[in-house]
Amino acid sequence: MSHYHERSEKNCLNCGTLVEGRYCQNCGQENIEPKESFLGLLTHFIYDITHFDGKFFSTLKWLVARPGFLSKEFISGRRNSYLHPIRMYVFTSAFFFLVFFTLFNAGNIVKTNEEEPSLKRAQLVAARENLAASSETTNDSIARVVSKKLAADIDKEIGTIDSQFKAAVMIDSIKKSAAGKTQKNVKDSLEGKGLKFRHTPIGEEAGNAFIKIDSSDKEDFTTGDFDYTSVLAYQRMQQALPKDKRDGWLKKTFNTRLIALLEQNKEKKQYEYLRAFVENLLHSFPKMLFVSLPIFALLLQLLYRSRKDLLYSDHAIFAIHLYCATFIFLLTWFGIGELYNLSHWGIIRLISVLMILLIFFYEYKGMRYFYNQGRGKTIVKFIILNIMSLLVMIFLLIVFTTISVSQMATNTHH
Repeated sequence: MSHYHERSEKNCLNCGTLVEGRYCQNCGQENIEPKESFLGLLTHFIYDITHFDGKFFSTLKWLVARPGFLSKEFISGRRNSYLHPIRMYVFTSAFFFLVFFTLFNAGNIVKTNEEEPSLKRAQLVAARENLAASSETTNDSIARVVSKKLAADIDKEIGTIDSQFKAAVMIDSIKKSAAGKTQKNVKDSLEGKGLKFRHTPIGEEAGNAFIKIDSSDKEDFTTGDFDYTSVLAYQRMQQALPKDKRDGWLKKTFNTRLIALLEQNKEKKQYEYLRAFVENLLHSFPKMLFVSLPIFALLLQLLYRSRKDLLYSDHAIFAIHLYCATFIFLLTWFGIGELYNLSHWGIIRLISVLMILLIFFYEYKGMRYFYNQGRGKTIVKFIILNIMSLLVMIFLLIVFTTISVSQMATNTHH
């Protein structure tokens, strides 16, 4: 019931009809005082919020605890005690994507070389490629010999780093599989085979996937007839060349700064393009899920076409409730993942895996309860539904990826 004060006059302020009760029988407007004190507005606001919260939490309880129950209640007409499915979807999806975009953004996924643990290796690779390419084009015979030798030396350095990385990966694998062995035993065992132990694996970042950006654009700086695209290549050449061939202090300082700016500019352009693309694709995810929802409901209608008593809208209600529950389970899964990152307890990783399995179990139980079919039929339809849903999501991912690429291309041209 409304908490606003009822007017003593009985004429409807909206349509002028003589009101017989609290609500106009012609237009439905409540016959209340149009002017309200600030305290009255605040009271009504608090009431609406707590009333919404009460409905939301009671709906949430039944949604999570009894799969398919709310959908059956809704199509049976028992709706007043629960939050409407559309409002539930809007609320849960908004909260889900707020958390999702906080945890997953282009800055976390796309990392520049400066953000990678493998920075040294990336610099060495760029320097080696620069030296190898320029040694073929330079007319200076001394520079040609020196650059080839430096490229060979850098190859050895890269090989050493790769060996250390493989050793670190091997150590991590043995630590996980060899029960009872201490880290020191594993370390001694590997070092006995000529492999050096590193505490921090190069090229590997625990808990953070990254995309490596390849800086291969031909944008270089020429000093003499030798083209430089790498600061490291220039510094190594200056150290290896005879003294009379080296640049002076002022020229070397200027050249180093200029080559560094060109190198950073190449990486920045590639990084910004890739980051913008990933950001665009991530923000397409809510649209992709929204588009997939009516398709999912259509798949349910096809699978249960023998149920003539159910309309497409009934299948859509079940799909909405299933999506809402999935959002809630995934939010819990995100929280468990963050807890694991802090503690690194194995039991938390196990709980995280079980949470994903729970989502599929919830879907099966919801189908079983809502459609009221036997276990065997439900399992078969459950498998078919998930295969078809996977194909739909792959198709939508391709479509939205194509849209993101086209939008990036349009923005680049402009």
